[in-house]
Amino acid sequence: MTSIYSIGHGRHPFPYFLELLQKHEIEFVCDVRAFARSRWPQFNGVVLASLLEESGVGYEHLPETGGKNDPKPEDVEWGVGRIIEIASDVRTVMMCSESKPLTDHKIPRANCHRVGMLAPMLRERGVSRIVHILPNGESIEFDESSVPSIW
Repeated sequence: MTSIYSIGHGRHPFPYFLELLQKHEIEFVCDVRAFARSRWPQFNGVVLASLLEESGVGYEHLPETGGKNDPKPEDVEWGVGRIIEIASDVRTVMMCSESKPLTDHKIPRANCHRVGMLAPMLRERGVSRIVHILPNGESIEFDESSVPSIW
């Protein structure tokens, strides 16, 4: 049974972000942002890759899975397949910038493409468990296909 985790870096200082990864025993980060850039320097791709490597966590940027560009369907499929491939070997999290997977609306909506676009595709490909790590370190699981989404 393949499990894949989901996290958003938000405004976390890197030590706290690493603490979240360690709490959930994450071994590899799949960066699913279209562009591995952030106004928070610790989350710029090259810096993040280096910080994670120093901490014993793997890293790969998968721009094919990004929600802020208009990737070709075959590119998204390849990226989703790559996430599954990595997750079949090590405990893996897909990461983007949105720290909360759901909005705070009365009827919660997907707050990012991890929930609205990638999770349903992963489930279609046989991933049985997707665990969303929350900013406070707790986690939730839900049926992503039942959540309203713009993706």
